[in-house]
Amino acid sequence: MKFDRNKTFPYPVLRPFSDDYLDAEFQSSVDFTSNEGFVTANISFRVSSDELVEEIKKGNAKFISIVSCRETYFREVIATEHQQFERRFDIGNLRGEVKVDSYIVAIKKINSFSSPDINPEFGKESFVFTPGDVLAQDETAVFYIDRDLFKPVSSVFDLVKNDEFSEGEWKINLDEDNIQIVISTKMKESMDNARNNNTMRVVLLNSIYFSTAVHAIQHLKEYGGDYDEKKWSRVFFRQIHNNGLDLVNTDAYILAQKLMNYPLAPLNAYVLKVGAE
Repeated sequence: MKFDRNKTFPYPVLRPFSDDYLDAEFQSSVDFTSNEGFVTANISFRVSSDELVEEIKKGNAKFISIVSCRETYFREVIATEHQQFERRFDIGNLRGEVKVDSYIVAIKKINSFSSPDINPEFGKESFVFTPGDVLAQDETAVFYIDRDLFKPVSSVFDLVKNDEFSEGEWKINLDEDNIQIVISTKMKESMDNARNNNTMRVVLLNSIYFSTAVHAIQHLKEYGGDYDEKKWSRVFFRQIHNNGLDLVNTDAYILAQKLMNYPLAPLNAYVLKVGAE
């Protein structure tokens, strides 16, 4: 059952945009990671209704998550009593747009359910639920799954040499499928060598790569539609979406930190070594 904020139920359902419950919430959180040909979903639930939690503990209800992918026709229903769990999927089953719908569903008959949070407008002190009744529902979470989305955004950066550039001169070209960082021939040779060293790679991440990411994000904020057909644009847009970030209202340098997994931390560990012996 798809989430529909306008749908009405004959009994109270804890969900967003509804006043069936006056002071309670049901929220789900989903995070996807990729490793060795598999995609792992880490799913967690937050329920502030003690009464619904108690029904789950009694075995009368369960958390349900439905993971579906229209492009591959994949659909799996996961039922659990745990508020956090992981599920691994073959990466071939999840491609393109992936949706996760989360619920609390009765699996046994509940003869007399009551909660002080239920809106008194229902006019009843208790309710009877039968197996299959939805007790809580969250909004559909939408993600974009692609092998490139599990790589750092710097994977869509290409170092391109230009014999006419002086040492130290560089520019960014956003007009190709990957972002081109144009540098002198000598500098490209140095940077290619540096990428094979952990310490030097961290320096690159915090200098030219971070600056490139900020520049690209700022252009997406201002001229996003101009780059729709570019691979780098799709990777940036979808990583921003999958991380639940706000492109419009968040500064470019803040977004770049998140997408690059906060590169200042490894700089501290490998180069500055603050706190190290």
